[in-house]
Amino acid sequence: ENEAGVDLNRDYRHRRTPVIRTHVDWLQKQPAFDLALCLHEDWEAHGFYVYELNPEQQPSLADKIVAAVAAVCPIDPSPMIEGREARGGIIRPSVDPTSRPDWPEAFYLIQHKTRRSYTLEAPSDWPLATRVAALVAGVNAALAEL
Repeated sequence: ENEAGVDLNRDYRHRRTPVIRTHVDWLQKQPAFDLALCLHEDWEAHGFYVYELNPEQQPSLADKIVAAVAAVCPIDPSPMIEGREARGGIIRPSVDPTSRPDWPEAFYLIQHKTRRSYTLEAPSDWPLATRVAALVAGVNAALAEL
Protein backbone atom coordinates (compact mmCIF):
# COMPACT_ATOMS: atom_id res chain seq x y z
CA GLU A 1 0.00 0.00 0.00
CA ASN A 2 1.04 3.57 -0.52
CA GLU A 3 0.80 6.31 2.11
CA ALA A 4 -2.92 6.77 1.29
CA GLY A 5 -3.68 3.07 1.87
CA VAL A 6 -4.11 2.19 -1.83
CA ASP A 7 -2.91 -1.30 -2.76
CA LEU A 8 -0.66 -0.42 -5.69
CA ASN A 9 -0.87 -3.94 -7.09
CA ARG A 10 -4.66 -3.59 -7.41
CA ASP A 11 -4.59 -0.20 -9.12
CA TYR A 12 -3.86 -1.25 -12.70
CA ARG A 13 -7.47 -1.10 -13.87
CA HIS A 14 -8.47 2.33 -12.55
CA ARG A 15 -5.00 3.88 -12.18
CA ARG A 16 -5.85 6.18 -9.29
CA THR A 17 -2.25 6.62 -8.17
CA PRO A 18 0.47 8.62 -9.93
CA VAL A 19 3.02 5.80 -9.62
CA ILE A 20 0.76 3.29 -11.41
CA ARG A 21 -0.24 5.83 -14.07
CA THR A 22 3.46 6.45 -14.69
CA HIS A 23 4.20 2.73 -14.85
CA VAL A 24 1.34 2.09 -17.30
CA ASP A 25 2.45 5.05 -19.46
CA TRP A 26 5.90 3.45 -19.62
CA LEU A 27 4.46 -0.01 -20.35
CA GLN A 28 2.37 1.35 -23.21
CA LYS A 29 5.58 2.50 -24.93
CA GLN A 30 7.10 -0.97 -24.77
CA PRO A 31 6.70 -3.70 -27.40
CA ALA A 32 4.65 -6.78 -26.57
CA PHE A 33 6.31 -9.30 -24.27
CA ASP A 34 6.71 -13.03 -24.87
CA LEU A 35 6.33 -13.62 -21.15
CA ALA A 36 5.80 -11.65 -17.95
CA LEU A 37 7.28 -12.76 -14.64
CA CYS A 38 6.17 -10.84 -11.56
CA LEU A 39 8.17 -11.56 -8.41
CA HIS A 40 6.29 -11.26 -5.13
CA GLU A 41 6.25 -12.36 -1.52
CA ASP A 42 3.23 -13.44 0.51
CA TRP A 43 3.36 -13.09 4.29
CA GLU A 44 0.48 -15.56 4.71
CA ALA A 45 1.85 -18.29 2.45
CA HIS A 46 2.67 -21.80 3.70
CA GLY A 47 5.28 -22.16 0.97
CA PHE A 48 5.98 -21.01 -2.57
CA TYR A 49 3.17 -20.79 -5.12
CA VAL A 50 2.61 -19.35 -8.59
CA TYR A 51 -0.28 -17.70 -10.43
CA GLU A 52 -0.49 -18.69 -14.08
CA LEU A 53 -2.36 -16.50 -16.58
CA ASN A 54 -2.30 -18.31 -19.90
CA PRO A 55 -5.55 -17.63 -21.83
CA GLU A 56 -4.44 -19.28 -25.09
CA GLN A 57 -3.33 -22.42 -23.24
CA GLN A 58 0.21 -22.17 -24.54
CA PRO A 59 2.57 -24.78 -23.09
CA SER A 60 2.47 -24.16 -19.37
CA LEU A 61 5.60 -23.22 -17.47
CA ALA A 62 3.96 -23.52 -14.04
CA ASP A 63 4.84 -27.16 -13.32
CA LYS A 64 8.47 -26.58 -14.30
CA ILE A 65 8.64 -23.45 -12.15
CA VAL A 66 7.22 -25.29 -9.14
CA ALA A 67 9.50 -28.31 -9.65
CA ALA A 68 12.59 -26.09 -9.79
CA VAL A 69 11.55 -24.12 -6.71
CA ALA A 70 10.76 -27.29 -4.73
CA ALA A 71 14.50 -28.02 -4.66
CA VAL A 72 15.14 -24.89 -2.58
CA CYS A 73 11.85 -23.99 -0.87
CA PRO A 74 8.69 -25.82 0.22
CA ILE A 75 5.67 -25.53 -2.07
CA ASP A 76 2.36 -24.41 -0.56
CA PRO A 77 0.16 -27.56 -0.59
CA SER A 78 -3.07 -25.70 0.27
CA PRO A 79 -6.11 -26.45 -1.91
CA MET A 80 -7.14 -22.78 -1.56
CA ILE A 81 -4.61 -19.93 -1.67
CA GLU A 82 -5.65 -16.28 -1.52
CA GLY A 83 -9.26 -17.44 -1.92
CA ARG A 84 -8.53 -19.25 -5.19
CA GLU A 85 -8.37 -22.94 -5.99
CA ALA A 86 -4.81 -24.23 -6.10
CA ARG A 87 -3.19 -27.53 -7.05
CA GLY A 88 0.38 -28.31 -6.16
CA GLY A 89 1.19 -24.66 -5.58
CA ILE A 90 -0.32 -23.51 -8.89
CA ILE A 91 -3.27 -21.12 -9.18
CA ARG A 92 -4.92 -20.64 -12.56
CA PRO A 93 -7.45 -17.83 -12.07
CA SER A 94 -9.97 -16.55 -14.59
CA VAL A 95 -8.63 -14.00 -17.04
CA ASP A 96 -12.07 -12.54 -17.74
CA PRO A 97 -11.64 -8.77 -17.29
CA THR A 98 -15.18 -8.41 -15.95
CA SER A 99 -14.42 -10.86 -13.14
CA ARG A 100 -12.11 -8.40 -11.38
CA PRO A 101 -13.07 -4.98 -10.06
CA ASP A 102 -9.38 -4.20 -9.45
CA TRP A 103 -6.48 -5.44 -11.54
CA PRO A 104 -3.02 -6.45 -10.36
CA GLU A 105 -0.06 -5.74 -12.61
CA ALA A 106 -0.11 -9.28 -14.01
CA PHE A 107 -3.72 -8.89 -15.09
CA TYR A 108 -2.98 -5.58 -16.80
CA LEU A 109 -0.06 -7.25 -18.60
CA ILE A 110 -2.17 -10.20 -19.78
CA GLN A 111 -4.77 -7.81 -21.17
CA HIS A 112 -2.33 -5.45 -22.90
CA LYS A 113 1.25 -6.75 -23.27
CA THR A 114 1.57 -10.54 -23.22
CA ARG A 115 -0.48 -13.72 -23.36
CA ARG A 116 1.52 -15.57 -20.67
CA SER A 117 2.13 -14.22 -17.21
CA TYR A 118 3.40 -15.87 -14.05
CA THR A 119 3.39 -14.30 -10.60
CA LEU A 120 5.86 -16.10 -8.37
CA GLU A 121 5.04 -15.82 -4.65
CA ALA A 122 7.77 -16.62 -2.14
CA PRO A 123 6.78 -17.11 1.52
CA SER A 124 7.82 -14.05 3.56
CA ASP A 125 8.36 -16.13 6.71
CA TRP A 126 11.31 -17.95 5.19
CA PRO A 127 14.87 -16.56 5.39
CA LEU A 128 15.77 -13.98 2.77
CA ALA A 129 18.32 -16.29 1.13
CA THR A 130 15.63 -18.98 0.71
CA ARG A 131 13.10 -16.51 -0.72
CA VAL A 132 15.64 -15.17 -3.20
CA ALA A 133 16.75 -18.68 -4.17
CA ALA A 134 13.11 -19.67 -4.74
CA LEU A 135 12.44 -16.71 -7.02
CA VAL A 136 15.73 -17.20 -8.91
CA ALA A 137 14.97 -20.91 -9.40
CA GLY A 138 11.49 -20.08 -10.71
CA VAL A 139 12.74 -17.43 -13.11
CA ASN A 140 15.54 -19.66 -14.39
CA ALA A 141 13.09 -22.53 -14.95
CA ALA A 142 10.75 -20.27 -16.95
CA LEU A 143 13.55 -18.78 -19.05
CA ALA A 144 15.01 -22.20 -19.82
CA GLU A 145 11.75 -23.07 -21.60
CA LEU A 146 11.72 -20.06 -23.94
